[in-house]
Amino acid sequence: MTPPAAPVQGVDAPAGFLPRGRGVVWFGASGFVNALGTGFFYPFSLLFFTSVSGRSLSTVGVALTVTTLLALPGLFMVGRLTDRCGPRTVLVAASAVRALAFVAFVSVPGLWPLVLGGTALALGNRAEQVATPLLAVRLAPEEQRSRWLALSRVTFNAGMGAGAVLAAVLVVDTSSGFVVLGLTNAASFVLTAVLCLGLPATRPVAPAEGARPAHARVQPWKHRAFVRVASANALLWAAALALESALPVFVLRELALPSWTVGVLFAVNTALLTALSLPLSRLLDRFRPGHVLAVGGLCYVVLFATAALARTVSPSMALAALTAGMTVYTIGELAVSQASLVLLTGLPPDEERGTYLASNQILVGVASALAPLLATSLPGVRSAALWWALGGLSVAAGLLARGTDLPRSGPTPPRK
Repeated sequence: MTPPAAPVQGVDAPAGFLPRGRGVVWFGASGFVNALGTGFFYPFSLLFFTSVSGRSLSTVGVALTVTTLLALPGLFMVGRLTDRCGPRTVLVAASAVRALAFVAFVSVPGLWPLVLGGTALALGNRAEQVATPLLAVRLAPEEQRSRWLALSRVTFNAGMGAGAVLAAVLVVDTSSGFVVLGLTNAASFVLTAVLCLGLPATRPVAPAEGARPAHARVQPWKHRAFVRVASANALLWAAALALESALPVFVLRELALPSWTVGVLFAVNTALLTALSLPLSRLLDRFRPGHVLAVGGLCYVVLFATAALARTVSPSMALAALTAGMTVYTIGELAVSQASLVLLTGLPPDEERGTYLASNQILVGVASALAPLLATSLPGVRSAALWWALGGLSVAAGLLARGTDLPRSGPTPPRK
């Protein structure tokens, strides 16, 4: 990576890597509780929806894909509401919507309640992902922004991991057990909303002096640097989700490794994500975020290449190589998540950040919907085609991200 010619945000921050600022404890706690409930539910999500709807697994899969796509147009409204009402308000509303969706799931069985509730749930999830980084940027002191963004990732990973462990111990595979699962997740969202209310309120940002009126402002898809970063982020998101779906099948069926090896690989990923996010964020502040994003995307290629070549070595060598590849991949994932958040929140005008982040979530939503199709349409468990295709996506993302950078600090010039 090439060091920047001038200092970037965070370099002159006080020693240490823990985030500071008013409301940081409430911010971390609300993020952890939100992720804890999601992690508790996520491993059993398909079984839950199959049980409460009374439909087949294939029908539920199609319905959830449809709900993901149906929620995307609503993000335009979410972005505008975030800019006008503030991210804290949107976070509270998103938590309330998701809690009500789970109460509806366990109260009203059938396909249509699944579609309607699933759409509301998908929209609430996307709204939370729009509002959380914006709230971090609004609340954090300027030199602490990258650390607050890293904290949002730490609490997410820690909460998801802890929730999954609790679910493995407590969830019972029965109809009544899934009702308890849904109500527990609803309660976690209610508690998240309460914790969000403890955060300092943020006022909407006024347009910069000399900016065009609202109806004439530059739209997100006309901001070239933002589009490049958002596109790179979506490509890497699709590659990561496809990996998550395909790797267990590949390891167990093609390499014929023991079932515990899958747990080892993902445990390495989760442990490194949780332990290294905050200290690595301080180190990465010293480099241009566009370069960090590009190099992080190229780190993904190491794991994909390792998987493509794993059949040519012994099982023990394959496991060792995949573990090493997962380590490099995870470091890349940390770099990608940090740099993409810094760029996606730093490139838009202050008064339009919510709209821009909502536009990014539309691309992420499309990538999320298409990733399972990508993982199953190529013969990844029978040939190396899937892994080389994912490597190609990662290289393309790196090329898109390279050269993008934050605007230099100082007064915002009038738009021409």
